[in-house]
Amino acid sequence: MKTKIILLVLLVIGIVNISMNTIKKANATKPPVTPTYYEDISPIIYNHCTSCHRAGEIGPMPLTNISEVTAYGAMIKYVTGIKYMPPWKADPDYRHFLDENYLSDAEIQTIADWYDGGMPAGDPANEATMPTFPTGSVLGTPDLVVSMAQPFAHQGTNTDQYQVFILDPQLTQTREVKAIEFRPDNKTICHHAVIAMDTTNQADAFDAADPDYGYEMYGGFGFDPTEFGFQIWAPGQTPRFFPPGMSKLMYPNSKLLVQMHYAPSPVVEYDSSHVNIFFAQTSAPRYVETVWMSAANLAVPFQIPPDQVVSFTGSYTVPIDVSLLSIMPHSHLLGKSWEAYSIDTQGDTTKLIKIDEWDFNYQYRYAFDQLVKITAGSTVYVKAEYDNTTNNPINPNNPPQWVYWGDNTSDEMFFAFFDYVPYQAGDENLLDVEEQEFTEPLTKIYPIYPNPVSDNVNFGFSVAEGEKISIGIYDLTGNLVDVIEKNKFYPKGRHLLAHNVSNLAQGTYFFGIRYRGQNFMEKFVVSR
Repeated sequence: MKTKIILLVLLVIGIVNISMNTIKKANATKPPVTPTYYEDISPIIYNHCTSCHRAGEIGPMPLTNISEVTAYGAMIKYVTGIKYMPPWKADPDYRHFLDENYLSDAEIQTIADWYDGGMPAGDPANEATMPTFPTGSVLGTPDLVVSMAQPFAHQGTNTDQYQVFILDPQLTQTREVKAIEFRPDNKTICHHAVIAMDTTNQADAFDAADPDYGYEMYGGFGFDPTEFGFQIWAPGQTPRFFPPGMSKLMYPNSKLLVQMHYAPSPVVEYDSSHVNIFFAQTSAPRYVETVWMSAANLAVPFQIPPDQVVSFTGSYTVPIDVSLLSIMPHSHLLGKSWEAYSIDTQGDTTKLIKIDEWDFNYQYRYAFDQLVKITAGSTVYVKAEYDNTTNNPINPNNPPQWVYWGDNTSDEMFFAFFDYVPYQAGDENLLDVEEQEFTEPLTKIYPIYPNPVSDNVNFGFSVAEGEKISIGIYDLTGNLVDVIEKNKFYPKGRHLLAHNVSNLAQGTYFFGIRYRGQNFMEKFVVSR
């Protein structure tokens, strides 16, 4: 009897093995499923590409529908395959930042498989939802728009030009600014812009002496304005609001000085750029400052010999505890790579940024995913590498020549700009986000702090796509007791708000956002 049972078991095992092998062979011979546009490609393109590739933005062609995307299918496969697009340059394995925009290896492969499979369309009913993009701004409706008084004619002489324009916001009182957004008009020639805020009116004399609109000035503004680095713009940058409780000040009767670097052009080009200003709705007690490293921070002369790859390292010792908000490296055509880090008095290292493949065309102001504390006495090191060989395909000189510091595109620069505030306890948590959101943006609310709270509280949330949302505070019965925002546009990503709840009685409440018909809530307690 036992022998029969054993034989029966072996027979069953054999049948199962034969069946499994049959299934495996069937699966092995089953052709792979080709990705389709509507199901697989549209969410990748709309969420990673369309923000720049649409009317009025920096992308050279629109990518907003199946016809536009398939027309450039071969190019899209190529530039994503070599990771040239999307143009996110900071190494995510070194340090994370807000607004990160790069494709996973799986997404890159999906694009390649779709193109190689003949770019099938799929079912239009499954097309991804196009993000809601605001017009004239990526931040919403500005409180103040300050425009150039007239178009400027950049002459077609194939030379760089630095022209300073005086823009008058006509302020009669001090205002706290939550965001400064530069909007280039002619993206063909607008290379970068340095915006200063000034109360001295010294620029007026330079302007009067130049017969053209504005005045030509290399290397700055011709004098030291009240705040040199009020804002800096370069192609590809995403403007952001300052964190809760932080702002920059604009003084009454102050002027905005915009130093525009116009790139060489063979024909006359016209530009009418403007600046969008967003004011704080409630007082922000902390003011953001900007500091920078340059050739003055180097121990050796800034000169780059021909036929060599060389590097320079600048250093700066921090005198007080600070919290870094962002970092922006800047070099020209010979730029190859960047790395920045700090070492404190105990020998511990804090990584700040690493760019392995510098791209002159995409120069971001990288906003840290959380404020970075640098303690007093720490030394910040910034290292930049330059390729002045014939292996550099955009080397402006052939054969390579000695290159020195200068304002022209064919010259070189070593700059690293930092936005910071003096450190306060708790800064490390202001922009704390989950790792998952760097590859899969979510709509959610972050833990509220402090909690319990007596007066000032910080709310944080993220939205998967840009959208108008309403924000408020609700009691335990679901009644709205405090309106914070109503139908205000917030771009894709993470956002934080500082709010005063001293008007609320002690008790338990919910902070909530309404996004695309859904409510997202987080509980907090008011206690005194």
